[in-house]
Amino acid sequence: MKTLQILMSTYNGAKYIREQMDSLLDQNCEKLGKAAFRIVIRDDGSSDGTQDILEEYAGRYPEKVFWYQGENHGVIRSFFELLQRVDTSDYYAFCDQDDYWMEDKMTRAVEIIDAMRKDVPVLYCCRPKLVDQNLQPLESEIKRPPMRPGFRNAMIENIVTGCTAVFDQSLREMVVKELPQFTVMHDWWLYLIATCFGEIYYDETPYICYRQHQGNVLGTKTRKMDEWKMRLKRFRRNRGNISHQLEEFIRIFGDMGAENENMRLAERFLKVRKSFWARKRFLRDTELYRQRREDDRIFHIILLLGNY
Repeated sequence: MKTLQILMSTYNGAKYIREQMDSLLDQNCEKLGKAAFRIVIRDDGSSDGTQDILEEYAGRYPEKVFWYQGENHGVIRSFFELLQRVDTSDYYAFCDQDDYWMEDKMTRAVEIIDAMRKDVPVLYCCRPKLVDQNLQPLESEIKRPPMRPGFRNAMIENIVTGCTAVFDQSLREMVVKELPQFTVMHDWWLYLIATCFGEIYYDETPYICYRQHQGNVLGTKTRKMDEWKMRLKRFRRNRGNISHQLEEFIRIFGDMGAENENMRLAERFLKVRKSFWARKRFLRDTELYRQRREDDRIFHIILLLGNY
């Protein structure tokens, strides 16, 4: 049977982690013969007793649950370190500490990946189901269109919710080839690699309950005004991050993508920062896009101003 490793980074997650662990252990992919799985956890310096819970589960499920203590590096470095340290497997899945997985989440992901190309890195992700702290569905006034994955989107926007990401050994090898000195988020880095060099499948059917609560480091808003406030805050904080991330991407993978149309597009995107007229021509000639029309308009302004 093929093998799967579920990679979780924890930090002060004692409040919800038992529900998440139970949902992981209830995954039916092994029962159905799709993939034998184990859960590998790196604790990022918790101080609320999370380690005691992890030790309890490791004792109860010694063949399934493995964890180790790490220094406090933050979520991005924590997940990258997990990818570096784990054994070779057929599939890898990122996992947050406070969500709840439906029992067929991994079965669905494995089936999709097995139907994708075998000669390129592949990435699966799905739309998360928004729930409150008690796992009750949240109503949202924000319309979210069907996703259209692609490198022309990945350069300027991330649509991969990390806790839904499942990928193959080929993609893992590309990630750990050389870790970026900067990336906005670890899941965005996977999205860039998969769309530039391989394939991605975005599943519109939710297979996780994505818990929204005050302790979220990142989250999804359900009210339009809250979302706009969040976007404005992120824009002010992240100005220049798109370019910085692409510079790292080209530095690491530029030699691999010498004949790659996507890589040439990324290089041109960085070059036009120096000239308003070059940016205007670039905007006219290329098809960069964000998933929502209003976001497209906003980014066109950002691009013309050179603030990316």
